[in-house]
Amino acid sequence: MEDAKRSSSAARVRDGLESVTGQISFARRVPEERPAAVAPTGYNISFVDHDVTIRDARPIVDDLSLDREGFALIQHKIACANERDPEVFKRKYLEEMVPFIKDYFNASWVSSADLGGVTIRSIGGNSSFGGSISDGSRGEADRRAVRNYGAGFAHCDYAPVAGPQMAARDSQLQGIELRTYSRLMIIQAWCALSPPPQDLPLAFCDASSIPEADLVVTPQTKYGATLGVWIPYYSPFHRWYYFPDMTRDEFVLFKGYDSDAHYKPRSAHAAFDNRRAYPNASPRESVETRYYVYYD
Repeated sequence: MEDAKRSSSAARVRDGLESVTGQISFARRVPEERPAAVAPTGYNISFVDHDVTIRDARPIVDDLSLDREGFALIQHKIACANERDPEVFKRKYLEEMVPFIKDYFNASWVSSADLGGVTIRSIGGNSSFGGSISDGSRGEADRRAVRNYGAGFAHCDYAPVAGPQMAARDSQLQGIELRTYSRLMIIQAWCALSPPPQDLPLAFCDASSIPEADLVVTPQTKYGATLGVWIPYYSPFHRWYYFPDMTRDEFVLFKGYDSDAHYKPRSAHAAFDNRRAYPNASPRESVETRYYVYYD
């Protein structure tokens, strides 16, 4: 009874949080749902756009759990934040973050994903990593090193079967000896490098609010391989959150896969345009990484 009362009270608190409205694309549940949206590159299913209520998660930050909601905000300052050569930044960033993630999760060993695992995004077109992405003022290698797009559709990057498959593939490609393990987690880390507020922040869906029936597995061709991705259908019962005014000293950690709960839904996430609430928001520049976290 007491647990039910606490749960009801927490739900009321969360329902009362300040919110913004953002447009996010979802898998199209039925043809009659609404006109189809433009499908993201690499997907062959129909998408639809919905306006979503996205609540400010800062007042409940101490109550969030990677094992329940699927995401959490942590404080962590990186020493390489002012490095502007993108390739040097990526190298130094991994040198800092891999041991940090290992210690944070008390893991046996950690490796990075996607052949290096670091993605820098300068979505506004102008990058602090050497100027404009599109005007030719940077070298070709630098232009490839910094991406100018974000994912405005709800997704979990790994369907259950894809997690261990991609972990094994990346270990082989990086020359890492395959080892037996008792548990594998894929942890994703996201940090805003541009000053707050950002125009296109990330939104995260409370994993406990998404039943498996609201998820569709779809193949995506990426990094030279085809992997299964979870795309949610839209539901007004899903609970979406974001962290406004993120700084360089903050990271959102969210879980992409966990072998301890193989089929449990993870936190779907998506970028959304928050200029309805902040018309003069700064163009978002961010860094994101995926880590394979292993336990003996």
